[in-house]
Amino acid sequence: MKFNTQHILKGGLAVAFAAAAFCAQAQDAYPSKNITLIAPFPAGGVVDITARLIAEKMQTHLKGNIIVDNKPGAGGTVGTTLLARAKPDGYTLVVGDPATHIYSPTIYPNVAYDPVKSFTPIGQISYGPLVVAVGPKTKAATMQELMTELRSEGDKANYGSNGNGSTPHLATEWFKQVTGLKTTHVPYGGGPANMTALASGDTTYSINHIPLALGMIKGGRLRALATTGAKRSPAFPDLPTVGESGIKGYEAYSWFGLFAPANLPPAIQSKLSAALQATLQDPELRTKLNSLGDEPFYRSPSDLSKYMATETERWVPIIKSAKISVD
Repeated sequence: MKFNTQHILKGGLAVAFAAAAFCAQAQDAYPSKNITLIAPFPAGGVVDITARLIAEKMQTHLKGNIIVDNKPGAGGTVGTTLLARAKPDGYTLVVGDPATHIYSPTIYPNVAYDPVKSFTPIGQISYGPLVVAVGPKTKAATMQELMTELRSEGDKANYGSNGNGSTPHLATEWFKQVTGLKTTHVPYGGGPANMTALASGDTTYSINHIPLALGMIKGGRLRALATTGAKRSPAFPDLPTVGESGIKGYEAYSWFGLFAPANLPPAIQSKLSAALQATLQDPELRTKLNSLGDEPFYRSPSDLSKYMATETERWVPIIKSAKISVD
């Protein structure tokens, strides 16, 4: 049997062109089914709140449904690992934060993903300061009063976090390094559990996401002493910052970003990024995020990658200095 090389080459090219055309059509039709947006922390937490606000508005711009799926565990790494292993077709996304993409890869030695290589960034969603909150365990009404009490109690005083490797955990360890405090860490299984423990008097204080603490502060179960940004939060315009309270050299922020698996087709990345950017211009969404103490803030995929690199350089030494690790 004789083989015609030209015919084989032409046939191969035809198949390649057909495959490329099929992929292009599939990307043009995206999304053609429901998109799963993983929230890698418990329901009712700040990541969950953010994911649901974004999903509600973003699906309008994509003309497709976005279903939020909570997959909590191990500092957000359980749900984030699921994304890293998902097919890069745009139908599985995750809301990531410093815990999932900056802290956990250093804190958890067996994390099954690389915070850079395993993902395709879509864009930053928002950022905001944290709030220093106290409950009935202390009578402190100002940061200076709290500092006096915490210094006198040493490691007998405690603080709650949303779990090992969470933003409140790292933000408080950084606060301890700046101030020289010796307070003991008590990790909880998510933000709502942490806030309930604080309101019940099980812990002395918590440096936490404003959206988590806001309801209990307004309801009188918790008291806010300061926020952790360079300027006052719109959620607490009358509340001083930590810096204004006399503690210099300390700022801490939370941020959220949207990510897809690595090797996402550029056309789908662009479509998702454009939809996210349009979503963050929605007046109703902006008002809701502002009321929760977060600032809608879009960063492009490339700018988000650069920001994460800068944040990694900042936080990894803090983690190592505090000897934070989870086996």
